[in-house]
Amino acid sequence: MKKKTWITLGIISLIIIMISVSVYRQVLAKGPAVKTTEISEEEISSLLMIPGTVKLPEEQIVYATPDKGEIKKLLVKEGQTVKKGTVLAKLVNPQLELEIEQNKLAVESANLKINQIEKKLEQLEDKEKTLSEQVGKKEAQKQLSPEFDQLEMEKKLADIELKQTELQKDLISTRQEDLEIKSIISGIVLAAKKPAASSMEAANEPIIHIGKLEGMTVSGLLSEYDTLKVSKGQRVLIKSDAVPGKEWQGEITKTAILPEQNQANLQNGSQAVQYPVTVKISGDTTTLKPGFQVIMEIETDKKTAMVLPLDALFDDGDKPYVYLVKDGKTQKQNVKTGITSGKKIEILEGVSKGDKVIVNGPDKLKDGLEVTVK
Repeated sequence: MKKKTWITLGIISLIIIMISVSVYRQVLAKGPAVKTTEISEEEISSLLMIPGTVKLPEEQIVYATPDKGEIKKLLVKEGQTVKKGTVLAKLVNPQLELEIEQNKLAVESANLKINQIEKKLEQLEDKEKTLSEQVGKKEAQKQLSPEFDQLEMEKKLADIELKQTELQKDLISTRQEDLEIKSIISGIVLAAKKPAASSMEAANEPIIHIGKLEGMTVSGLLSEYDTLKVSKGQRVLIKSDAVPGKEWQGEITKTAILPEQNQANLQNGSQAVQYPVTVKISGDTTTLKPGFQVIMEIETDKKTAMVLPLDALFDDGDKPYVYLVKDGKTQKQNVKTGITSGKKIEILEGVSKGDKVIVNGPDKLKDGLEVTVK
């Protein structure tokens, strides 16, 4: 009896194993499971990516000027907000002070000389009146005419001398005004440092840097071809490696008409030229600093097109292709592509509406492979 039971159990186990193997073979026969999608019509645009540098919309950099004078006192400090016309620093120029005193003396001397000549003319006129009573008016004028001519000539020369000293005074006054360095913009003092020494070397070091932080811009360079794709008012997405995960919106405010020639290329005999482009940044820019290197993504070639996900495209270096699913098998299909927009790519030829296109397929896909659609 026990022998029959064991035989029965063995037969049942064998049947179960055979059924399991059969099911397993059927699953394998169906091939790997894949996910498919269909081509769709969407509005897309290509992205033009250009490196750029963050810049201040307005700035003023003041350098030491030993020829004008030495820094006597800085009147502002870093971080201070200033208005246009604020006196930032005062200079002292001993040579100019000496010239001022010399000019004062020259003006006084010229005025004294003119006063003396005018007195001599008055005395000569009195002498003419007295002589006219004795010898007649005509004879008196004839006798005193040389003296009158001499004094008139001296007075003209004295007047010229006075005018020259007054002109010199105006020039000195202008130089005096230069002893006060004023802000030509409203903004924040980014740096303020008195030079260590008064020398020509110090003239190369900025002593004051003022900038307007609101409305910072990004400047970059466009190739000849890229200038045809962008225009004033286009939207721009700005990213910086220095601030990961942060993005800023921008708008093109200016594209240069004339190129900025690359001197290095010109020296090498190349005629490559680039066109400056300026983008105004909008929103909160507190995390951005002047000089930051950024990438500008400019949206161009906006249009409606037939697209597929980039995950559906394969490219082994020959031609791009996709895998379609037809009658439960894969079919390799060469395609002609257009622009890429984000995670989508334009398909110009090769795929029609209703075609089942494999996305995120396994690495070992091949033409004619039996697959199961998820």
